[in-house]
Amino acid sequence: MSTNATDDTGDVTTDEARRYAELSIGDDEFVIYDRENHQAWIQSTETMSVAELR
Repeated sequence: MSTNATDDTGDVTTDEARRYAELSIGDDEFVIYDRENHQAWIQSTETMSVAELR
């Protein structure tokens, strides 16, 4: 796991879209998570930005 993890949510505009966020944990690994339910997350080696899912 990288020590340079980043949360890429700067372009989210609606309240509902802000519920979900993506986190790059380095080494081509990503986590998509629910900000209201911290037990709900998905880890993958591929990702799309939250904005692309709208």
